Amino acid sequence: MVLDFLLNRDKIYLPNQKIDNYTILKVIGEGRYGICYLLCQDDKQYVFKQLKKSILKKIRQKANLEEEILTNIKHKSIPKLIKKIEQDNCLGYILELKEGKTFEEIIFNKNYIFQRKEIYDVAIQIIKILKYLHKLEIVHRDIRLPNLLYNDGKISLIDFGLARKIDNKKYSTDVDFFYLGDFLIHLYYTGFKSKMRKEWPWYDELPLINEEKIFLKRLMGIEKIYNHIDQVEEDFLSLVNKNP
Repeated sequence: MVLDFLLNRDKIYLPNQKIDNYTILKVIGEGRYGICYLLCQDDKQYVFKQLKKSILKKIRQKANLEEEILTNIKHKSIPKLIKKIEQDNCLGYILELKEGKTFEEIIFNKNYIFQRKEIYDVAIQIIKILKYLHKLEIVHRDIRLPNLLYNDGKISLIDFGLARKIDNKKYSTDVDFFYLGDFLIHLYYTGFKSKMRKEWPWYDELPLINEEKIFLKRLMGIEKIYNHIDQVEEDFLSLVNKNP
């Protein structure tokens, strides 16, 4: 039992240790599937995503999908896959470092309030990223506050561990639309202060204009859901033009 535990325990890299020709600087995050490190090589910084052994045993084939998907993506708002690392009984990926803080940090640690114009600017950037991914028949499936970085008004989408090829059965674009709607509702709530004790659904208590309400309801599947990202983009641009 003890031997199995030691063999299956993930190696935790410490500052100044080496991975391949890269030097570990610090741990920057840990989730269910992996541990992320900041590292450097020749004065340039990168991210190392170390996949956890406990997860690899169950989903090794799915983990390989992340590498396959990232290899085919070339977008300024998505980290490039630099190389795969497989050494010291450790599997992971070296990724381009994207600057910025997650929306989770910005909202819950900084208590930042997003204005409507900022929400619109953020939304159109995400829609354009999704348009690119869906054209490649890729669905991200995890567009959440921790997986979007914000830096000087620019968006980066990270963590493709749950991304899959679209088959319109198990993996369809609906999930990206739902997550986009949920993400935007979080941004609207940063400026909301309830004056009532009773809780209402978001579409009743948020001060949304009618076009926003319909757009978000369709993303969330409360009303007729969108079939294609082009429809999402068209409706959103119409919404912005009507409410500059």
